[in-house]
Amino acid sequence: MKRTITITCAALLCLAQMATPATAVGLQDLQQFSDAFAELAARVKPAVVAIKTETEIRGRGQQTPFDEFFRKNPFFRRPQGQDGGIQEGLGSGVIVSKDGYILTNNHVITNGRRGDDAVADRIVVEMDDLRSFEAEVVGRDPGTDLAVLKIDAGGELPYLPFGDSDDLDVGEWVVAVGNPFGQLHTVTTGIVSAVGRSAHLSDYEDYIQTDAAINPGNSGGALVDTRGELMGINTAIVSRSGGYEGIGFAIPSNLVNKIMSQLVEHGEVRRGLLGVYMAAIDADKATALGLDSRKGVLITEISKDSPAEAAGLQVYDIIRKVDDQPTDTPGALKTHIAHTPPGTNVRLQILRDGDERTFNVELARRDADQLAAVEKPRKAEKLGMTVQGLTAEVAQHFGLDVEAGVLVAEVHRGSAAARAGVRPRDLIVEINRQAVRSVSEYEEALEAAQGTALLMIRRVRGEGIRTDIVVLRLPD
Repeated sequence: MKRTITITCAALLCLAQMATPATAVGLQDLQQFSDAFAELAARVKPAVVAIKTETEIRGRGQQTPFDEFFRKNPFFRRPQGQDGGIQEGLGSGVIVSKDGYILTNNHVITNGRRGDDAVADRIVVEMDDLRSFEAEVVGRDPGTDLAVLKIDAGGELPYLPFGDSDDLDVGEWVVAVGNPFGQLHTVTTGIVSAVGRSAHLSDYEDYIQTDAAINPGNSGGALVDTRGELMGINTAIVSRSGGYEGIGFAIPSNLVNKIMSQLVEHGEVRRGLLGVYMAAIDADKATALGLDSRKGVLITEISKDSPAEAAGLQVYDIIRKVDDQPTDTPGALKTHIAHTPPGTNVRLQILRDGDERTFNVELARRDADQLAAVEKPRKAEKLGMTVQGLTAEVAQHFGLDVEAGVLVAEVHRGSAAARAGVRPRDLIVEINRQAVRSVSEYEEALEAAQGTALLMIRRVRGEGIRTDIVVLRLPD
């Protein structure tokens, strides 16, 4: 549903006039347009804070896997030397309540180490009015890269109200506020480039993509609409240089709000579990399955003793809707399920053999150490490729004479898998000389591997099938 942008009627008139010759654009309208953004920035900035972290350096006699990170990201300052030095970090945060609750990224308070459990020894919040306060960690969720802090300022604080990110339109104006490269309380503008994006940075992703300039140090800052409502928490950029190249990502406010509520109430996030492996439906899958649409996600495997198995879901089922909401990507479905409380009944609309069916599934609770398809191991995710189980029908479609292995569905450019020479439609049949017959065996084999993994791959070339051996360097 379209939303009413409230940046002033004169500003909208100015935008319309920009499509006409420059001589028709009134200077007064241009000034009103500029003044509207200046007023918006003045309203938002007091609620966006700088978050400075300090961590005592211990055991610095040897190089660590994070040295390369700090070399490429100078806004995280780490002095050289032995034990006893202080490692400093700088990021952003957003005050979301008058009593001092602050949202930021988990990697901001762990000195840039995504997924690391080590929180900085000291966290200081510096406000726009130059006041500073030590913050306590209320809770954090590495799965979404979010954290909630709390400060006691002795009075009411300026804060940003949550907006409805589901109502955000592609092409809509947004403003990003944060502390890029240590330049405190910087304001940039742009539009919403896309929604529902994945950047392969966290376990649960449904990002807002924006071309508002976001740089290192903006992490944890605010993405707001023209009403001054919080639409997202800025979290990442896609860049070859390490700086702004027009693609930034923010965690949607509706997801942020759910995570924050659980962290404040429980100190942790309690996630629902369905128990299915999923794949996106590309053109090849749609053709092979006789589909006239690519809508929905394909179930490729079902976990044993899972809610999905108990409800009667099957491989080849296509999930079209969850709770009457269309779902077209595995990431969006995974995020929806993960942030629905355990014990909740979800309504799934399924396409099976051309017939539409409805299933009510009671979600289980996902334990932190539980391996399920909706929670792939981090090592497998970091390789930069997605796989699916092989069936007789899929093997026949791709001209393969085997019915065991996992099929490479996608390889991300520049990833470890791409550098090793893995390609879409490759069939992985062995890892470290052990047969791989399912997605779960593939993931277990990768988790057990150390340093490198030896992959036996079969691929169709010309009229025949060629077997190749690929050495895959594994992430730390």
